Amino acid sequence: MDDIAALRHTLAWLDRTGDLCAILALVGVVVVGTVRLRAGAAWPLLARWPNWPKLAEAVGAVLVVAGLAGGILAGQKSRTLAEQITASTIARAAEMDQHAKELQKEAAELRLQLARLKFRIINPEQQRTVVDWLKKAPKGPVVILYQGDDEPRSFATQIRDVLTAAGFDAKMQQGPATLSVSGTFLLVQDLQYPPPQAVPLQNAFREIHIDLDGQQDAQLVPNGATVVILVGSRRL
Repeated sequence: MDDIAALRHTLAWLDRTGDLCAILALVGVVVVGTVRLRAGAAWPLLARWPNWPKLAEAVGAVLVVAGLAGGILAGQKSRTLAEQITASTIARAAEMDQHAKELQKEAAELRLQLARLKFRIINPEQQRTVVDWLKKAPKGPVVILYQGDDEPRSFATQIRDVLTAAGFDAKMQQGPATLSVSGTFLLVQDLQYPPPQAVPLQNAFREIHIDLDGQQDAQLVPNGATVVILVGSRRL
């Protein structure tokens, strides 16, 4: 039995005690009233005890006082217990609310972890779409630079395979340890004069909803004729 259940059990017992005290006081009132109403009447059975009215009235008065006192005490205790039950219930509700928030936070963290574990995939239909777009496009060297984690490596491998099927000379290369980006990018040495294969590559991958954000980078791109596809971590 938990604390609240124990308090409710005690409160129920006090309520019953209060009812008994009320009955006791009522009995005392009846006794006193009856004695006073019949004080001058003859009670054949009690004739041998001439002082019985005083004794009965005293007993009735004791019953009234005891009943009233017990009822008052039971009422006070009941109010105190009711306040304790209310406070405990509020505290329990606050704990449950906090626990629910913690569970929601844990669920959100689990969803985030699952999202991080989910690999990007270029399915066969998307592969055919890119190959069809690039078959007649200008060809040129492409370096696929990827972050060192498993997911970027897997996605970079799929991009290389698609480009190879489309007739490109695509090579994979792991990026430097300091490389930390998310998403996919298309890097050239000069955005004003990009290699001829740059724009067709962007358009082809855009058809399968993979955005290759064009950026100018003279350090990661080896020469003006080469396009670097940079594969970072998966965007969440």
